[in-house]
Amino acid sequence: MLLLRIIRWVRKTIFIRLNIFFSIIVFYFKKTILGFENANKYLSSIDKSIVFYLLKLNGATVGENCDIERGIVFHNCSDYRNLIIGNNCHIGKECFFDLKDKIILHDNVVISMRTVIITHLDMSRSLLNTIYPKTHSPVVIESDVYIGASCTVLQGVTLRKSCCIGAGSLVNKDVGEGLLFGGVPAVFIKKII
Repeated sequence: MLLLRIIRWVRKTIFIRLNIFFSIIVFYFKKTILGFENANKYLSSIDKSIVFYLLKLNGATVGENCDIERGIVFHNCSDYRNLIIGNNCHIGKECFFDLKDKIILHDNVVISMRTVIITHLDMSRSLLNTIYPKTHSPVVIESDVYIGASCTVLQGVTLRKSCCIGAGSLVNKDVGEGLLFGGVPAVFIKKII
């Protein structure tokens, strides 16, 4: 019985390390030969245990005990240096991070599935670009913040410590410490701490 456990543990350990090694090789092959955008697309399809390593190897700062689910998409980047993640953070499945400017997550942040974080505005060739010129600014999410599923956080927003954003909300302004916000656009609901 003990021998079987040891064999399973060795297989699992070797498999995980080989999988990480293989994924890193594929990522760098795609990055070198096909360009960063192609490698970036590959990142959204690999196992969540490997995403952590690839982000760090390509410029991101990622703390300890972070859980980054599968399907994450990064936009507007040639590396991940604009991504700073603290300790004990969770990023849910299929989140979208625009890295034109910095996205800073402090410790103990939970970002639920399908959340979108935008750091820039660009109307491109539209006539609206005279009214809304091209801009970018960081998004800062302080410690112990919870963001519900399918939220959108726009450029320049700071979510203060221990605030909570209800599912499906559009956050276009700063949210104070210990407050619950929700809706489109997100508005104050109540003080929670």
